[in-house]
Amino acid sequence: MRLALGTIGFTSIIAQVVLIRELVAVFYGNELALGLILAAWLFWVALGSWALGRFSERLQVGASTYKLALVLVVLLLLFEVALTRALRIVLDITPGLVIGFGPMAWAIFIILAPLCLILGFQFTLGSRLLARLGGTVGHAYVFEGMGAAAGGALFSFLLIRFLNPFQIALGLGAVNLAVGFWAFGRRREGKTRGFIPAWPEGTLLLCALLLAISALPMGSLLNQVTLDWQWGDVLFSQDSIYGRLTITGRDGQRVFFENGLLMFETQGTFPEEVAHFPLLEHPDPRSVLLIGGGASGTLREILKHPVEEVQYVELDPLVIQAAEKYLPPGDRAAFEDPRTTATYTDGRLYVKESDKRFDVIIVDLPEPSTGQLNRFYTQEFFGEVDNILKEGAIFSLGLPSAENYLSPELRYRNGGVYHTLRSVFPSVMILPGEHNFFLASQEPLSSDHLLLAERLAERKVQTRWVNASYLEYIFTTDRFALISSSLEDISPIRLNQDLQPICYYYDMVLWLTRFYSNLRGLYYTASLLNLWWLGVPLLMIVLIVRRFPRYAVPTVIGLTGFAEMAVVIVVLLAFQALRGYVYHEVALITAAFMVGTASGGATMNGLLSRGLEQTKTGHRRVFVSLQGVIFAYALSLPLLLTVVNTLPLPDLLFPLLALVAGFLGGMEFPLAVYLTKGSVGRVAGLIYGTDLVGACFGALLTSALLIPILGIPQTCYAVAMSALAGLILLLL
Repeated sequence: MRLALGTIGFTSIIAQVVLIRELVAVFYGNELALGLILAAWLFWVALGSWALGRFSERLQVGASTYKLALVLVVLLLLFEVALTRALRIVLDITPGLVIGFGPMAWAIFIILAPLCLILGFQFTLGSRLLARLGGTVGHAYVFEGMGAAAGGALFSFLLIRFLNPFQIALGLGAVNLAVGFWAFGRRREGKTRGFIPAWPEGTLLLCALLLAISALPMGSLLNQVTLDWQWGDVLFSQDSIYGRLTITGRDGQRVFFENGLLMFETQGTFPEEVAHFPLLEHPDPRSVLLIGGGASGTLREILKHPVEEVQYVELDPLVIQAAEKYLPPGDRAAFEDPRTTATYTDGRLYVKESDKRFDVIIVDLPEPSTGQLNRFYTQEFFGEVDNILKEGAIFSLGLPSAENYLSPELRYRNGGVYHTLRSVFPSVMILPGEHNFFLASQEPLSSDHLLLAERLAERKVQTRWVNASYLEYIFTTDRFALISSSLEDISPIRLNQDLQPICYYYDMVLWLTRFYSNLRGLYYTASLLNLWWLGVPLLMIVLIVRRFPRYAVPTVIGLTGFAEMAVVIVVLLAFQALRGYVYHEVALITAAFMVGTASGGATMNGLLSRGLEQTKTGHRRVFVSLQGVIFAYALSLPLLLTVVNTLPLPDLLFPLLALVAGFLGGMEFPLAVYLTKGSVGRVAGLIYGTDLVGACFGALLTSALLIPILGIPQTCYAVAMSALAGLILLLL
C-alpha cells in the first residue's frame, strides 16, 4: 500500500506537467492561463477526493476498485492528451490564433476533470485500504508526497529530454499496472466488496509488460498522428525542457511556433525593423548583444552592418538546432558567421554576469505576458543593461502596439514599460507602428531621418523594407509625436519592478479585454487592490466558521494550502528575478517543496506514534504552535528573500525556503486528520480536499492578482494574514 499510494503522487505530478505543457501549447500561455490550469487541476482532485471518496465509502469498494482506477488513469491520460491536441479541430481555430478566455476556461475544466477526479478518489480509497493494515491518513499523505517528489524530479531531469508525451503516458501506464500487480495481484482478496469483480492475478502484469514494450513505437505513432490534427503540415515538433517547438510550412516558407504561439515566419520584414533602427541610431556599432530572435532573421540583419562581434543569447538550444535544419541558407549562414558567438543561457543571467560591454543591446522577446518574461522589462533589468553599455550606446526592445488607436489597456502596458525605461535612461525614443520600438540611451538620440538614411547608404546595407523612404515616413508622420505623448500622459502609472511585476498584469488585462470589453472596469478596480482589502474575506471566513466549529480544522488546512502554494510561487518568481532563469534550479525548488511536505508529514507521524501530547487538547496546542510558526515564516519571507540573495550558495538556499514551507504544511496534515472526527474515508477526503481547494485559490489568486498588483513583499504579508486567520480559528 505504501508503494500504491506513492504511485498516486508519482502519476499525478507527471500527468499534471504533461497536460499543462499540452494545454499551454494550445492556449495563450500567460500567467492567468497557467494559474487557471493549475487551479482546475487542484479543484477536480479535491472534488474527487471528497465527493467520490465519500461515495466509495458508502459502497465499501476495495482493492479491485483501486486496480480499476489504475487502469482508468492510463486510459484517461492518453485520451486527454489526444483531446487537447484535437481542440483546434473541435473549436475550429487556426493554429497560432489566440483563443478567448471563455472557450479556454471551459475547455481546460472539461478536459482535466475525468483524470483528476480519479486521482483524488484514489487517495481517499488508498487511505481506507491503508487503514485496514494499521496505517493512517497521515501516512498516506506522506507516501503520496514522496511519490510526487520522485515523479517531479524524474520528469524534469530525464523524461522530458528523451520521450514525447505519449511515450511518457504509456510508460506511466506500465508503472501503474505493474504497481497494481505488485500491491494487489499476488494474493487474492478474501471477499470482493462492491460491484467490481476480482481480477485474474496475471492480467495487470501482462498489460504492464505490453505497455512497456509498445511505449516507444506506439507513442511515436500517436504523437505524429495527433500533431497532424493540431497543426496540419508539420515539418518538425519536439519538446525541450523549456517548451514545445513546432515548425510548419510549405513551398519554402517556414513558420515557427513555441508553445502554440507564433514566434516568427520566414520571408517577413519584421527583423529589419528590430535590427536596423537601433544600429542606425549608433554612429559606429562594433559590438552587439542580441537576446532572443536570432533565428527569426534579426541576426542576419545585424550582420549586414560592419559589426565586429555579435553575442547571441538563446535560452533553448533546440531553437538553433531546428533553425539550422529548416531555415533558408541565407539565414543559416548567420549562425556560421565568424563574428557570431551563440550562448545558450538565460538572457537576464547573461547580462547580470557579463564582463563585456556593448555598443548596441537588442532584446527581441515576446511581450511581458508571464512572470518569467516580465523580468526583461523591469527597472532592475534595465539597470543591469545600462551597466554593460559603452558610452553613447543604444538599448532597444519592442512591444506589440496599434497603428492608429491605442486602447487604454494597451497604453497602460506599453506606458508602464516606457516609464520604467525612462527611470533608468534619460533619453528614450518610441517609434510608431503595429510594433512600438523603444530606443534608449544615456546620450541624446537622433530623430533625423536623413542622417539615418545616410548611415544606411554608407554601410551599404541591402534591405527590402527599412529604406530611406520608410525612415522618412516613421520620423515625420504625426504618429511619431503622438505615440510619445500618448504614453507620457498616463496617470497614475506604476514602474515595473522585479518584486512588483505590474506589467504582466497590464498585459493580462489587455488580453482579456480583447474578448470581453465589459471586464475593463472590473480589472481597473482590481488594480487598486490594497493589502487590507484581504482582511474582509478573511474576517468573513472566521465569523462563518466560528458558528460551525467542527469545520475549523479543515478550514485552517485550506488556509495552509493557500499559504503553501502562494509561498512556492513567490519563491519561484523571486528566484527567477533575483538569480536568473535556470531551469534545473526551478525544478529543484518544486521538488524541494514536495520533499518538504512528505518529510513534514513523516516527522509528525513519528512524533504522534511516540505519544506526542497524548490528548486532543495537547494535539490542538501543537497545531496552534505550528500555525503560529507559519504566520511568522510568511511575515519574515520578504526579508529572507533579500538576505538569501546576498549569502553564499543562494541557488541552494532558495530551494530551502520552499522546503521549509512544505515541511510546515506537511506537519499540520497528520494533526488535522487526528483532530477531525469521522471515518477514515470521510476524514481523508475532507482534509485532503480542503488542502487542495486552498492550494487552488492560492495558485490562481497569487499568480494572477496578488503578485503583479501588490508585489512580492506585500503578497507575503497577505499570506501571513491568511495564516493569522487560521490561528484565530484555532484559538476561538
